[in-house]
Amino acid sequence: MSESVTSGPNAKPRRGAVGPARSPFFAGLGASVGFLLPNLPLGIFWFAALVVLILLGILLAVAWLVVMAVTLAMLWLIRKPNWHMLIRGPTSIFAPAMSLCIRGAQAERRRVARFLGEAAPSAYRQLPQGSLFARASTRVKDLATWRDLAYLLLLLPVGAAEFALVIGAFALPLVTIILPTWLFVAFPEGVPLGQGVRIDTPLEALIIAIITLPVSALVGYLLVVGMSKAHAALGQTLLWPSKRARLARRVEELTESRSRAVEAAIVERRRIERDLHDGAQQRLVSLAIGLGLAREKIATDPQTARELIEEAHGEVKRTLAEIRDLVRGIHPTVLSDRGLDAAISALAVRCPVPVEVNVELDGRPPEAAETTAYFVVAEALANVAKHSEASEAQVFVRREYKPQDRLVVEVVDDGKGGADFEAGTGLTGLTDRLAALDGHLFVKSPTGGPTQVHAELPLGALHGTA
Repeated sequence: MSESVTSGPNAKPRRGAVGPARSPFFAGLGASVGFLLPNLPLGIFWFAALVVLILLGILLAVAWLVVMAVTLAMLWLIRKPNWHMLIRGPTSIFAPAMSLCIRGAQAERRRVARFLGEAAPSAYRQLPQGSLFARASTRVKDLATWRDLAYLLLLLPVGAAEFALVIGAFALPLVTIILPTWLFVAFPEGVPLGQGVRIDTPLEALIIAIITLPVSALVGYLLVVGMSKAHAALGQTLLWPSKRARLARRVEELTESRSRAVEAAIVERRRIERDLHDGAQQRLVSLAIGLGLAREKIATDPQTARELIEEAHGEVKRTLAEIRDLVRGIHPTVLSDRGLDAAISALAVRCPVPVEVNVELDGRPPEAAETTAYFVVAEALANVAKHSEASEAQVFVRREYKPQDRLVVEVVDDGKGGADFEAGTGLTGLTDRLAALDGHLFVKSPTGGPTQVHAELPLGALHGTA
């Protein structure tokens, strides 16, 4: 089975871990309780494991520093020592603790992501290619690792408070039911409420219990759901990448996509030059030679001149068709003149596989989004024709306004599937093209099919460029 999901030029599959997007917060009490109750045992485990490893690491690091300081001081009398050894030791000593911390945070990140119904983006720096020490040093210096450690250590006190709150929330309705009986035991003559009002009969106590029971149940429900939302917010604060880290990663992604886009533009320019030189230019040269021969023979051999002119006429038609195909690959005229629906319909007509087109737009989107959507469909249908062995395909284009104004393109076929995102350059090129507009490409292609190509293009920032 092959399933790839991307959201940027160098993104990795990530939605599969949390399933389809859901509402930002669970509405059910059971889901909130299932999210809160494991926090106490998990907090105990992570606190115990990490504290033991950290204390052991501190002892070993102090011993290392003492031994190495003495050793390097003695070596200093002979030759200049390498003082970097003082730092490498503690870094290697704390590497297991940091690795365990990251694993625990990844598990918590998935748990919080399931509760929120959205994927958890990676919060870590990219590891360098090099020695194990270089990778461990990067992890130790990464602020996200220390934020993970803070979250896992806080999980114990926070989990204890949440466990007590959940038990108290469930006990509150029960206490409300039992309270009148206990009050009659404590106050045999009734419970005074002030100003001569007294609860002194079982019927009065039952009425009070019936009135307060829904209130206490609602209070308990709100406490549990509110605490679960607060914990999810804490998880997002510590486990999700900071705004600065997201901005830095976005800049890095845009830099990489821009570099690939420039390379792709150079390759495309060379292809156009080659196609013009080897195709249209050679045909025009042949046309010029044919017309020259016809001009020489028109007086002496009109029949041969006529044949040469007819041949030249056919060559002109073939040259125009070739130039038209070449221009269509750069930017289709039908897209500019008649819009996305007509342009995609033209693609569907030329595709050897039967294609059903469904375009639902309440107006033309910005030109950049329209062009990108066209090439997404063109590349997807080209892959359907070349590789899928499909009997039919569907193209869906629609504009969605929630959760944001965006253009959505889907191409589905019933072929053999198994499309590998890493194997070809077509989907990679589409990812770069989409990333330039802050769009996303999702590809799902299990072995045996079907294959679904799903692209999303935000339109909010493009209206000014329309």
